[in-house]
Amino acid sequence: MLKQLGPARLGILVAVLYWPAEALIHDFIFGHGHFLDNLLSSDPNELWMRTLISAMFIGLGVYAQRAVLHQQQLQMQLRKKSKRLQQIIDCTYDAYVSIDENGVITGWNRSAEVLFGWPRQRIVGQNVETIIPERMRAEHRRGMQRYKLESIGPRLYKPMRTDALHRDGFEFPVEMVLTPIKSDGVQEFFAFIRERGN
Repeated sequence: MLKQLGPARLGILVAVLYWPAEALIHDFIFGHGHFLDNLLSSDPNELWMRTLISAMFIGLGVYAQRAVLHQQQLQMQLRKKSKRLQQIIDCTYDAYVSIDENGVITGWNRSAEVLFGWPRQRIVGQNVETIIPERMRAEHRRGMQRYKLESIGPRLYKPMRTDALHRDGFEFPVEMVLTPIKSDGVQEFFAFIRERGN
């Protein structure tokens, strides 16, 4: 229920409830007069204090509401940019493949679907060795291990020629550029791949 109110309305509600709450505190805890006498007090110092504290609650609620709205706007913009980036990647001629530090495929565009024969929903979450010929997998593991230890790799950042494995089981020659990127402590690798002529 509090979440549905929103910070601004919650601030107003707390500001309104503060007056009877403060009157109850005077009545039951401090024993100063009766509840109604405390609530309807005409003491200017008491009224000033209550008004000031209520205004603080309202101000904090409004500030929190604006901060929440700003955060929501930023998240919406981020989602739009992420969606646009995915659309751009999906429209690229080269196959786009991204993996995490464990070799699990996290990104896959339409050109990758055509090149490797795997639909995105079937391949994302699988190990990248699914598209690496079996005879080359040990070398791939050694390269990943070396990068984890030394943060270097002889085949990074530059075009390289290698072979890939299609879903139907046949190998074919490709050219690719593999790039590592680390964001918020999370290591990822992404590659743009195209089939090459023999």
